[in-house]
Amino acid sequence: MDQPLKNRNTIVQYRDSKLALPLPVILVIEDVGWWQGFNGAAFNQPFRNNLNRRHCLADYEAIAGLAEQLSMRIVIGMVLCEWDRTDFLKTIPTATWMGASWTNKKNQGLWLDHASDFINSHTHLLEPALHGVGHEFWHNGRMQRSEFHDSRGRMRSLDIVEQHLSAYGQLIEQNNLPGFPKIFIPPALNHSLGNLTIQPLLKQYGVDYVITRFSRARQYARPVHPLLTWESDVLILERGESPVDWDVVSADPAWPGAQPVLALHWSNLLHLDPNLNQRVADRWAGLIIDKLQGLELMPAADMSHCCYQAAVHYLARIKPEAQGVAVELEPLQDIPFVSGQVCVKIKGPLECEWRCTGGKVVSIETEPERIRSFFLQPDDGCQTLRLSPERTSA
Repeated sequence: MDQPLKNRNTIVQYRDSKLALPLPVILVIEDVGWWQGFNGAAFNQPFRNNLNRRHCLADYEAIAGLAEQLSMRIVIGMVLCEWDRTDFLKTIPTATWMGASWTNKKNQGLWLDHASDFINSHTHLLEPALHGVGHEFWHNGRMQRSEFHDSRGRMRSLDIVEQHLSAYGQLIEQNNLPGFPKIFIPPALNHSLGNLTIQPLLKQYGVDYVITRFSRARQYARPVHPLLTWESDVLILERGESPVDWDVVSADPAWPGAQPVLALHWSNLLHLDPNLNQRVADRWAGLIIDKLQGLELMPAADMSHCCYQAAVHYLARIKPEAQGVAVELEPLQDIPFVSGQVCVKIKGPLECEWRCTGGKVVSIETEPERIRSFFLQPDDGCQTLRLSPERTSA
């Protein structure tokens, strides 16, 4: 369907301007939701954040502040077993390290209400994603990786997966968190494609997007595209490499290169002294804002926007014509459940206005180096957007 990646052209020249279909980038933070900070993997417990203190409200405030600086609704992959207020998880022994003896007393307190209230009042900045009940899987009391698939990408039995998904929904209800997430980040990135079971099941729970590593997924069927595919109205996006290790606290900012997901883990953005969290987040904000300048990349406002623009970048075709530039959207017609605004970045004379046919210009954002981002809403049924220049007097 798609021409080889190395031959794809997402930037074209038209007269004295360059036009690009930029790759969107969204920040995804995994392993949010733990209250205990230490990594318990050596003690038959989950791989937590390697933070040698308890988590607290300031840890949520830090990532919301980062989202505000980026003008982005960042994704937070949440693990929720330590939010259990009634200890009902003792009825699901595969979900926790204590099995039928599960108790969560040490994590039951007013901080649950404070964090829940904060997340609910900041849904414009934070989008919770399903990351797991306990992240791992306990078979006969022994921890295995990971909760929904094993390390070879083999799905756990259907009844167990349904148990865990139902439990996750109950934890959401207990804590008055936003509804069941539309995004799934497989624990340890172990997942499967084309097995005809997991994506339809996730869709039943309201999941629209999966973020994972295709190289970690067991592939019963080839992806439609090397970096993006879809099954049962669920879009699956290649996460790419994280630029820093998951267990590095207060990580020095680093960039992974051109990929739609900047994947970090909660402790990467936190400080051992929670009063200094914002210093760490500020350093990351500076790097991200700087890297998203230019023609090739753009910040995604949210996960939906990221997935649609990623599909545009990977599948649409941009080419110069006699009177301007055409953006052919026909390859996206196979993804009817994904839609949105197309972003085209243009670097050229600012006195040159651009007219759009086949859709309308919703907004224009200007950045340095004579670059403008045009956000275009295609008309219903439109298969080709056309941009043509109209030079005006200075």
